[in-house]
Amino acid sequence: MEATPKQTTTLQAFPSITEDEFREGCKALEDRSFDKLDGTDWLSVKWTGKELIIKQRRAIHSPEYEAPEECAEVDRVAEDLCATDILLCRSRSEHLIVDFSVTLSPVYCVPVLYFSCKHSSYSMRLNLDQMYDWMVPRTSQTSLRNTGVMGGISMAHHPISDQPAYFIHPCNTPEALSALRPTTSLNPEGYLILWLGLIGSSVGLHVPSRLLA
Repeated sequence: MEATPKQTTTLQAFPSITEDEFREGCKALEDRSFDKLDGTDWLSVKWTGKELIIKQRRAIHSPEYEAPEECAEVDRVAEDLCATDILLCRSRSEHLIVDFSVTLSPVYCVPVLYFSCKHSSYSMRLNLDQMYDWMVPRTSQTSLRNTGVMGGISMAHHPISDQPAYFIHPCNTPEALSALRPTTSLNPEGYLILWLGLIGSSVGLHVPSRLLA
């Protein structure tokens, strides 16, 4: 097996990234994550050759949480259930498993973040309001809902899997990245880390500090 060459590429046209630079950056981030995910909320990082897949386990702390219809029935039939049954029904959903997919937009020449979730208690697809409640930090909700500098959250078919997925539209990503232009040149991995700090953090995907050590 050939050794992976060291990353020496400097980004050619920030805030854009080429296909070769994107591949190099994704592979470098996968390699960096190999033995540094313990104790973080990232479960895995995988570069498939077409997309970078980041799996995250996220705790839910939402007092507004409402379980699916079978749990909503609790309020109407509580007299037929013991207190333990009610508590178990209402305490479901302690975490989400979030699958993030990073692809390259051929139109905007920047990465695009797609994501889908699995609830720990039920398999129903989350609606847009639940996505905002559970995925988006409150500090980012207004800008995303109003299609601010980050662009809004939309749903579309994933360009690789063709499955429905939420994504952050990349139309405003170049402008947002330009505002963060570093004073020194970036390599592809550094570009992806900067991009994740901007776009990923808007939906709670923060780069673990262990990866930056």
